[in-house]
Amino acid sequence: MKSTRLLILIPVLLVLLFFAAWLSLHSFIQSDSFRGWLSKKVGHALHVDGQFESLTWEGSSFRSAGFSGAGTTKGKLRSLRVVNIAAHFDWSQLLKGKWVIDHVSAEKLEAIVGKKTAAASSPPAAPTQQLQSPDFPNFFPSDFRIEQLYVASADLHWETNHGEPGQFVGTKLTATLREPDQWDVTAVGGNARHAPYPAMQVDHIRGAVSRDSILIRDAKALIPGGGEIQLTGKVSPGRQLNAQFTADFSELDAIQALPAEWHIGGKASGHLVYTGDLDRFEHGEVTGTIKITGAAFDLTNLFATLHQLAKFGGLNDVRIDSIATNLKYHEHRLELSDLRASYQDQIRVEGAGTITPDRLDGNLLIGLSPKILGWIPGAEEKVFVEQRDGLRWATVNISGTPQQPKEDLTKRLISSFRDRMTKEFKGQAKDAVKSLLDMFHQ
Repeated sequence: MKSTRLLILIPVLLVLLFFAAWLSLHSFIQSDSFRGWLSKKVGHALHVDGQFESLTWEGSSFRSAGFSGAGTTKGKLRSLRVVNIAAHFDWSQLLKGKWVIDHVSAEKLEAIVGKKTAAASSPPAAPTQQLQSPDFPNFFPSDFRIEQLYVASADLHWETNHGEPGQFVGTKLTATLREPDQWDVTAVGGNARHAPYPAMQVDHIRGAVSRDSILIRDAKALIPGGGEIQLTGKVSPGRQLNAQFTADFSELDAIQALPAEWHIGGKASGHLVYTGDLDRFEHGEVTGTIKITGAAFDLTNLFATLHQLAKFGGLNDVRIDSIATNLKYHEHRLELSDLRASYQDQIRVEGAGTITPDRLDGNLLIGLSPKILGWIPGAEEKVFVEQRDGLRWATVNISGTPQQPKEDLTKRLISSFRDRMTKEFKGQAKDAVKSLLDMFHQ
């Protein structure tokens, strides 16, 4: 009889114990202590110090008007604000000793990244009293993770150490946990812009984010006015934002993509690699290749002589319509190699050079058609001595500054003309050279 009572008592005690545990769990998750604990766990997962506003429960799901936080001293994140949050707990994971939120969705997320100031180093004011970290009941598991996050509209704002602002706004964001500290992230849509560079309409970004790195596996953006950029790369979000990006682009408006002082139009395509610290973006290094079609670059800005040569050759202007080159840019110094530019079948330019804000240096080969050269006696014999591809070629040295370029072509043309005139007309050479100089300065 006693054994029978014992067999009945044990299941009853187990049931009572289960209900007691459930009531204790239910009471705890409805409390501010649980909200404080959850704020701490979510903040740890997102690397911020923050807290939730009040939680409203419906079965296994809860809602909150928002989560606000400030970045820790170890990262670049200054502040984070998430609005209208809905999340679902997978209670079955409690049996495995884990708290698991298998899905979180939010209406809006806004993050600010950059150098922390005294005002930005403390958490933003929260609408409710700051919660203390609770003493967690010993019989509850302490392991916690979020498995998936969706944000209907996410905004990211940043500022470099030199005060250059940038933003990526209006994107739909999905993040899925793959490893304990790695998220696969997909962003769809939105607009991005940094400082003076052209705005971009983002098609998509796919990558991975962890404490130690931000990996961009595939990104595509469209430029207003035409053009497309494909981007891959990696950023190390430590004290320095060391980064390497590879960009392949096509049909970009060169007027928007290149410095205005270059006065180059047309459509640009190419392959560029950026390496450097994003906090000092302007000091990074860019290498690669670029090709511009329909350039409409006025070569007479560099070679004033060509304007008169072209006129006498039957051409109204001398505008390079195709440019291709390898380049390296670092610390305001642009190095061009394997430069090839042309204007129809009349003019070609080949060579290499460097450009800095206050200096020009270049060694070029210029090819001109006989139609252009024919009117200057001595030019083909003394200056444009090489013949290939239907053109006559001459070496030209470039110096001076971008604002006041200098070249040695004009001087050599005049010298060859003087020699020819002296040889053929003797005493009349002085007047002939003067006439040539007058024409060059028209």
